[in-house]
Amino acid sequence: MCNNKVPQRSYSENNTNLPKQLPLVGLGCSSFSSFFSSEDNNDELTVDTVSRELPVVIGWIQTIQHAVLNRGINLLDTAPWYGHGVSETVVGYALDTIILSDEGCDQAQQRKRSDLIINTKVGRYEADVLKQFDFSYETTIKSVQRSLERMNCSYIDVIQLHDPEFAPSISILLKETIPALLECKRRGWARALGLTGYPLDVQHEILVKAASEFNTIVFDQSLVYCHNNIHDNSLFSEYCFPSERAATDTFAGFCQHSNINLMAAAPLSMGLLTHSGPPAWHPAPTVLKEACVKASKLCASEGVNLSFLAILYSLSHPSIGCTLLGMKDEKEVDVAADLASRFSTVNFDKENQDSILDQVLTRKEKDVLEKLLDKTDGPFAQLKEDYRWDGRKAARTFWELVDGMKQK
Repeated sequence: MCNNKVPQRSYSENNTNLPKQLPLVGLGCSSFSSFFSSEDNNDELTVDTVSRELPVVIGWIQTIQHAVLNRGINLLDTAPWYGHGVSETVVGYALDTIILSDEGCDQAQQRKRSDLIINTKVGRYEADVLKQFDFSYETTIKSVQRSLERMNCSYIDVIQLHDPEFAPSISILLKETIPALLECKRRGWARALGLTGYPLDVQHEILVKAASEFNTIVFDQSLVYCHNNIHDNSLFSEYCFPSERAATDTFAGFCQHSNINLMAAAPLSMGLLTHSGPPAWHPAPTVLKEACVKASKLCASEGVNLSFLAILYSLSHPSIGCTLLGMKDEKEVDVAADLASRFSTVNFDKENQDSILDQVLTRKEKDVLEKLLDKTDGPFAQLKEDYRWDGRKAARTFWELVDGMKQK
């Protein structure tokens, strides 16, 4: 462990709603709940039973403190969906110890609110299938109020529309959710508005229709996940998004032309790009899971850590302001921060991804990455559409389940 601070990089020069700088790695806060794991019986922890005195919660608070104060990871991304309120509550406990009070305190171990970037979401909430999504105006307003209260914040930096592919229609987003988000921004509860979801085509459709409906660029930021990694680089390679400057463009190109800033999440593709493999619920098709197993075996045979290489690859793209990574304890924070510190001398504003990778990878890592990306013999070479999963289909399946439950 080198204990260096995570490098900061320029983010938004043309949009004053967004921070001018972001840490190269942001803290994904779904880990501070039972959202992805039931370790330590955390599956029994709810927003009603969570307490800052619980040993597991004390550990989470210390992890957030370590990330912010010791490693310079000053962006926290959470959501009401993560632990159904638990994650936001834990973030609030941590912020109580980190943010300087009006009277001031130990400035070496605390930060001003303006030094932190705190993002959350609206739209997805409860475990109960019938109550999981709500995109109405009233619920959106109440959700933002509740998030402010849970995290004891006077404002949220970016409030994001969460998984809009699950909305019953885009119409409800345009008529209810987005007007509510704009009202939250008007009231000063949010500095900026964001959009996050899996299918890039859904994000594109919403961004275009919202701009047309409100005659302005509504969303300041797009957060994508699982589209900027070793097996799926479609964020930069798939040309199917019409823009004002081109008949077709990549989603990243569309955002750049529209003055919408980009962030990314899930560089490990929700566990696919790890030696231990993904969780049982992972939506990836079998052929992709099998290809990732081949990638893992290739890395192991060469003495290279697949997860480390996957993170370095995702961090290396100059168009991504910050990459979110879940880190459940101080050890994982240090691993991510140490990997990010390899980029401390990189000039993202003047270099392309290939030159950046040349600077941060070891010779062995470069050789293995070349084999992983080989379009003829690499583990992902034979994948066609199966390099990703169908986000729209997942949404359709969900609503079919809801309809079936309502008919019983």
